[in-house]
Amino acid sequence: MNVRSSFHVVVLLALALIAASAAVAQPAESPSIGLARELVGEPAGEPLSGAALDLETHDVAALMRCPVCQGLSVADSPTTSAIAMREEARELLAAGFSGEQVLAYFERSYGEFIRLSPKPEGFNLVVWVLPVAALVVGALIVGLRIRRRVRDASDDLEDAAEAIPEDLAAYAERVRKEVSE
Repeated sequence: MNVRSSFHVVVLLALALIAASAAVAQPAESPSIGLARELVGEPAGEPLSGAALDLETHDVAALMRCPVCQGLSVADSPTTSAIAMREEARELLAAGFSGEQVLAYFERSYGEFIRLSPKPEGFNLVVWVLPVAALVVGALIVGLRIRRRVRDASDDLEDAAEAIPEDLAAYAERVRKEVSE
């Protein structure tokens, strides 16, 4: 081997080491992040870490329904699937995805059922409007019934006043004046 070929071998080895160290220095992107990029686009927020990441992870997990125990949020559920969902949400938030993007990502996998509170749009608007409408209608019915009873009671008083014997009429008139003042 001559000096020139030895030099080429050393250069190739150096380049291979540099490429290998660059590959080791940058961790591979997890499948969740790659899939999230496909489904909801590039991260809309800044990468989170520390206490901010913990808080945002809990807030997002509190908005999602556990697919196993269905009555609890992912934040409150002790099941392994909820724990895995919390970790996946944490990973996405750490990569810079916004809370709404994380919810959209899970909604693509589980459907709108994953949200504890349905979005107020489309048919779900009925879920948001119907209770308010029922309260308004109920208040109107109660108000009308109370108004009718007050009117009936005043009519009964007038009828009773007319039925008072003549010897008590002066007394009834005096009571009526005192009550109306």
